[in-house]
Amino acid sequence: MQTIIRRFFGFDRLIGPVLVRIVYYFGAAVIICVGLFGLFLALMSLLTGNIGGGLMQLIATPAVAAVGLVYWRFLCELFMLAFLAFERLGEVRDLMRIAAGVAPAPSAPDPDHPAF
Repeated sequence: MQTIIRRFFGFDRLIGPVLVRIVYYFGAAVIICVGLFGLFLALMSLLTGNIGGGLMQLIATPAVAAVGLVYWRFLCELFMLAFLAFERLGEVRDLMRIAAGVAPAPSAPDPDHPAF
């Protein structure tokens, strides 16, 4: 428990990538639920006699949900790029210190590093 609190209050590791991943999964679940609700409304529209509107909604809802999921993934990857750039800049700083002969070699890569 103390390590979780220490990691939260210490800034040696960023929690941003974990938060981006949580927000991504939550948003994807919302998009899928809205898509399923749209399909349900399309079926209800078909059953009430609105054939043209129901068919159009049956075709459009999965397409819009798929585009929404791709766009949501793109936005979350943009946020993730900021955190990955921060980590890469730290590696560059360490390599420049090594080249100047100021510091020892950098530590091993982080096994929890997100890979895309």
